[in-house]
Amino acid sequence: MQQQFNPYSAPTIAIGRSAGEFSELESVRLENLSHEAALKAVGSLFLIIAALVSSLMTIVTSKFLNEDLLKNDPFVLSYWVLVPISLYIGIKMRRLDHSIRNTVVIAAALMMFAFPFGTIVGPGVLYVVCCQKGKFILSQRYTNIRYRTPGIHYETKLFTKIFAIAISVSVSVFVVYYVSPLFREFLNLPF
Repeated sequence: MQQQFNPYSAPTIAIGRSAGEFSELESVRLENLSHEAALKAVGSLFLIIAALVSSLMTIVTSKFLNEDLLKNDPFVLSYWVLVPISLYIGIKMRRLDHSIRNTVVIAAALMMFAFPFGTIVGPGVLYVVCCQKGKFILSQRYTNIRYRTPGIHYETKLFTKIFAIAISVSVSVFVVYYVSPLFREFLNLPF
């Protein structure tokens, strides 16, 4: 049975995107969501590196203020330059900014010279950024897809959240322990 045309009915207009196009964008986003989370984890890694380098340099400068090591200006300057560069890379990678890809490739290649941590993590970072999915996610096209599908997010597992909190607390205690003599006295540890 065919429906009759009603001249008195309200006009029907399709506003916005068609359902087929939107579901295609959603499927592209869902297909790449786990790799998107891996790229954001690379950004978190660079933020952690920035925090560790700045805290370790604070410890070194407070402990060895009169030592010859700190009078070596290129050594100190190179480590203090790592902090803003790592912060910049970390923030841009957490946002999945497509303009940061080449900088991350250079930083990961240089990271492989930092034995033993960098030689293990550097190739993984290079793989995540340089593989086909990494190139696609760090492109302008995927940025537009992310902008059009704001409701899709990666659900972080509870174990990962607990592990991240444990690492953050242990690093904070480590920094405070070595910077503050009152904290060492409070803990009263033998070492």
